[in-house]
Amino acid sequence: MGLFSVEYQDVSGQGVIAQGGLKFRVPEASLSRYFAPVLPYVSLNDLIGEAIFWILMPATVAIWIFPLLLYLYDIPMALFIMLGVQVAAEILHQLVYIKPLNYLTFFLGNKILQVVAYVVLAIVFGFSGHGSWIIPLAGVFVYYAIGLGNVVMSTIDFFLAMFVGVPKSDHLLRLIGWHYGRKYTNDDPTKWIM
Repeated sequence: MGLFSVEYQDVSGQGVIAQGGLKFRVPEASLSRYFAPVLPYVSLNDLIGEAIFWILMPATVAIWIFPLLLYLYDIPMALFIMLGVQVAAEILHQLVYIKPLNYLTFFLGNKILQVVAYVVLAIVFGFSGHGSWIIPLAGVFVYYAIGLGNVVMSTIDFFLAMFVGVPKSDHLLRLIGWHYGRKYTNDDPTKWIM
């Protein structure tokens, strides 16, 4: 079991449900067959865990980039650029898996760390004469904390799912499995059959 490893349940008729509630529509037996070439090197628990954190990457990037953008630009421009970066990350992370970036997501995706950072930034902004930045900072944090960022990005996910033919969680799990397939086997993982 590695750093990303999570527990999951194989629920009959529903597929695999990971700790935290993320659902993969394929049952455990099918996943084990599909990823059999890489399972000697990385466990199914690790693959699922990496998919969970990779799903968080676009929102995590947006959360951490917004304070810097707020410092560099006016509020509307900072919001516009942040959303643009999130859309770009949303598309990119469904095309390619970058494991070092997933390590950053593992660390920076921690909600407690995000709360502490945003509270510290709000205090710094207040004492440095930028009190007007506190409301947009809090607004962006709440926007992501209650999941509105995911709701907005689900439009992009809907169109990408039509293109790739599977839900986002399944697609990202497959993408991560392919990453390991290229790393550990001589097979072309894109030719694996579910």
